[in-house]
Amino acid sequence: MTTRPQPEPIAARRVISVCVDDFGQHEGINRAALELAGRSRVSAISCLVDGPAWQSGALALRAHIARVEAGLHLNFTEDFGQGGCHALPRLIARAYGRQLDRVRIRTAVDRQFDRFEQAMGRLPDFVDGHQHVHQLPVIRDQLIAVMDQRYSAAVRPWVRSTLPAEGCPSSTAFKAWLIGRLGAKSLRTLACRHGYPQNNHLVGVYGFDLSEANYLGKMKSWLACARDGDVLMCHPSLPWPGGDLLQKARNQEYRILSSEIFSTLLESARLEVGPLRGWAVSAEEEIGVSRKSGIWRRR
Repeated sequence: MTTRPQPEPIAARRVISVCVDDFGQHEGINRAALELAGRSRVSAISCLVDGPAWQSGALALRAHIARVEAGLHLNFTEDFGQGGCHALPRLIARAYGRQLDRVRIRTAVDRQFDRFEQAMGRLPDFVDGHQHVHQLPVIRDQLIAVMDQRYSAAVRPWVRSTLPAEGCPSSTAFKAWLIGRLGAKSLRTLACRHGYPQNNHLVGVYGFDLSEANYLGKMKSWLACARDGDVLMCHPSLPWPGGDLLQKARNQEYRILSSEIFSTLLESARLEVGPLRGWAVSAEEEIGVSRKSGIWRRR
């Protein structure tokens, strides 16, 4: 009797968070984020609460809160008139030299949480950092201390991990590696100790210097290497007349994310765009490897 060949098993779909950073910086970013959220192309929006377009953006974002997770994009490098900011290289040097004033950092973190909560009427679903500052020494400790005071043990936000995914585009691997080296493992240990879950890996890192065609090629590679619980960060914007140095790259990102090509790439990679809340397992709920890593697992 001839044995019929068995069909290849269909790979299970993976869920990733597609997160728009810099919401509140200007109206072009706000409009792009909300439009993409309305079309379920993104599942998370990270908010610069000192940005000039934050208050107007928050009002519109509240209408989308059932569709997306809203998070705090902790900022210590972009000065919108609030003070206390440093250029990123100086901030990194001061953080690793333990020269940052802990009281001032704690006050600034508290103030940014206050601004989010006052505008949104709720706590953030997640926390990350503008230019990934949330993972730096001193800042990460004060961030966790503030969250411990604001959140109950039963309800924890997720905190962005910058650990790079394996097998992603080699041309951007160094930048992704460097970002991860600036505190990802230390933050994971600290977050796990305090019961804050994290995404598994971060994809979407590049130098904002690509052509639209090359960005599309990178997107295909990022989606191919993404796994369950990873975050794809993005910085899209609709056209805006202000002085944003990244405007060209932002416009390109928006065109790709809003295109049918993006939907096709997601389908080809068997990925779904969705929230990370609701299927996270914290260190207190798991034993063994996930207690050590604090990573995401499906319930």
